Amino acid sequence: MKAILTLLCGACFFINVHGQVRREARWCTVSAEEQVKCETLVDAINERDALGESYPPGFDGGYLKLPQLMCVQAMDRFDCMQRIADNNVDLIQLEPGIGYTAGEYYNMLPIMAEKYVAGDNDDGLSYYAVAVALKSRPDVTFDNLKGKRACHSGVGRAAGWVYPVSTLIETEQMPIVECNVPVKSAAAFFGPMCAPNGLTRYYNPFGNNPVSVCENCQGDIEEFCTINDPYAGYDGAFVCMASGDGDVAFVRHHTLTESSTSNTTWTPDDFELVCTDGTRRPYDQAENCNWGEIASHIVMTSNIHNPELQSEFKKLLTLLSLDFGEEGEHKDIFDLFESRHFGKANLMFTDASKALKDVVEVDGGNRLTYYDWVGEEHRRRLTVLNTCPIQQARICVVSDYEMTKCENMIMAFAAKTLKPDLNCIMGTSVRDCMEKIRLGDADLITLDAADVYTAGKSYDLVPIAAEDYTGYEAANYYAVAVARRTDSHLTLFNLKQRRSCHSAVMTAAGWIIPVDKLIETGQIHVRGCNSYFSVGQFFSKSCVPGVLNSHYNTKGTNPVNLCEACSSGGNMHCERKSDELYFGNSGAFRCLTEFGGDVAFVKHTTVRENTDGRNRADWARNRRSDDYELLCNDGTRKDIDSWRYCNLGLVPSNAVVTAKFKNAETRAIYWTLLNFAQQFFASDGNDDFSMFDSMLDHKDLIFQDSTVRLVHVFPENQTYEAYLGPSFLRAMERNANIDCVTGSWSASWSPSLLLALLSALLSTLITI
Repeated sequence: MKAILTLLCGACFFINVHGQVRREARWCTVSAEEQVKCETLVDAINERDALGESYPPGFDGGYLKLPQLMCVQAMDRFDCMQRIADNNVDLIQLEPGIGYTAGEYYNMLPIMAEKYVAGDNDDGLSYYAVAVALKSRPDVTFDNLKGKRACHSGVGRAAGWVYPVSTLIETEQMPIVECNVPVKSAAAFFGPMCAPNGLTRYYNPFGNNPVSVCENCQGDIEEFCTINDPYAGYDGAFVCMASGDGDVAFVRHHTLTESSTSNTTWTPDDFELVCTDGTRRPYDQAENCNWGEIASHIVMTSNIHNPELQSEFKKLLTLLSLDFGEEGEHKDIFDLFESRHFGKANLMFTDASKALKDVVEVDGGNRLTYYDWVGEEHRRRLTVLNTCPIQQARICVVSDYEMTKCENMIMAFAAKTLKPDLNCIMGTSVRDCMEKIRLGDADLITLDAADVYTAGKSYDLVPIAAEDYTGYEAANYYAVAVARRTDSHLTLFNLKQRRSCHSAVMTAAGWIIPVDKLIETGQIHVRGCNSYFSVGQFFSKSCVPGVLNSHYNTKGTNPVNLCEACSSGGNMHCERKSDELYFGNSGAFRCLTEFGGDVAFVKHTTVRENTDGRNRADWARNRRSDDYELLCNDGTRKDIDSWRYCNLGLVPSNAVVTAKFKNAETRAIYWTLLNFAQQFFASDGNDDFSMFDSMLDHKDLIFQDSTVRLVHVFPENQTYEAYLGPSFLRAMERNANIDCVTGSWSASWSPSLLLALLSALLSTLITI
């Protein structure tokens, strides 16, 4: 009779043939061989129960009183960790390198530890990381590993990766190729390698790791360079080297004797240890010739399980160790720490294990978390592994709200150990930030296209990344004019003496493009070379954040009515920063919705971002997108989704800029930091932090909230001229070169423009 599985209160229980309800202990396996061993263990438990013999003290009732062991096969350990996080499985054995990842990213904790020496004390709760080479290859030494073929148990594993690679980086043998990507550094240092998982998504998020990291692996299509590759794991890495497909293997010290004694092709005496002092030693001298001492492997479970359930799991594992371990009374039924007759080594547990020990009983109970289990030295090694030539990347912000978000970014980036470290510098304005970056007192800031022009022309700054608002690497957007649907008489050609809302002075969508359009169509006639004065004469009242700031009001003559429609009070009124509630694209749209203006000049995504429940702020909560329309160049109006055909012009996206004097390597490091960060924090649904989301009432902090991702500005385009393109450059230059005699652009009107004006005039007459 088969068991019946039921779900009860989110936990999986088991009803056996006797009607007893037992909680499952679902063990996650990662290969067919491990699944067979696990299922064989389940059979051994049933056989042990059937014997009717007594159980050790404290285990009255035996396995029937404990959770029922079940076996669930997954693709790999990361799949297992995700299943544990989702409460679909419960238990897995992990070596400390991957165990640290499990604790940090999957909320798991250690409950039992492998013990490699018999006895009740704390001896045997660690092992050595060693490098092994054939005795016949005396040329393989610590000082000449460059270019050698390396065999690793797996990327991310302690003895097979973290300790050897960190040692080579720390001793400056291995140069840093790219921050946050030690796989690339290892690939550049070694020759052809087998480093399983080196091309998987977790360690290769951008899909551009060199294929040489897997060149010497041996698996078929599905197993190639995975944890199931024949050359994966400690045993696989040793065979990779011993078979001549590698020059050096990075393994644990037990591996050499286990693998060599189980294979008749070689003996332990055929190998030597490669020491970090440049010498070589016999295979049995790992204590004096190793690359570090590492905490033993651990059985881990979800941290969300209550202490009572964790205790039940521990009792089950303890009884398994007492029954089937090295000194188990029923080892003849099943050998818990032997795997080779199942087809592979180290299945479920390390074959070198003698027993399992409750972590509560280790070191007086001071190593109960993944963090404490691996220890200070392992954590230091991880820091070394993420060594970066640049210590910090300083983002310049211009408001208290941006500073708050930036400080949250610091914590989020640090939690993912991203390098270089992020820092935040407060500037008094965007221009002040430009100056700070020019002088080397800050490194990065995200700028509107018009500010990119100013930053490049006046401050020698260059773009390195651009915001993408579509997800298709389209680093641009459309500038549009938005009006209320109820103001149906309003067109782009009868805005005189209306009220206007602008994202900010000298921004692309909020000022450059619309003012350029109004001057080009002859509606604004600039007098005295002062476009600010002429715009103030054209509109009755406006909110143009920053227009009275000294950078833009050099003579103190800019009209105050350009700030009269702004919302914030005191010193923040009409400031070119998020302290002004009507600042930015969302702020300009808010100005329109709250009847501060009749038209808002914004980017084409703004209306959608702030209507139909997409913005939870009070001012946007009940806004409907169909209450607004776009004003078109031909004098007509269209719905807000027709921006592709009804816009004022195409604008380059906002860009992250840095100083021109920064070399190519430094710029690449900044981009890598941002690129890695967005792999973790691009989603607005991320509970920890979202790069492209801002707090209520203050949108577009540091980055535009409509950003889907950042895209790289390739080195050949890292000038403001190349990034902005000829069309936008002409608009910027026209703004700076108004004909002071005619009061218009020096270029003559085109026939197409005259036709558009005539069409608009006819449309207006028909309406009248």
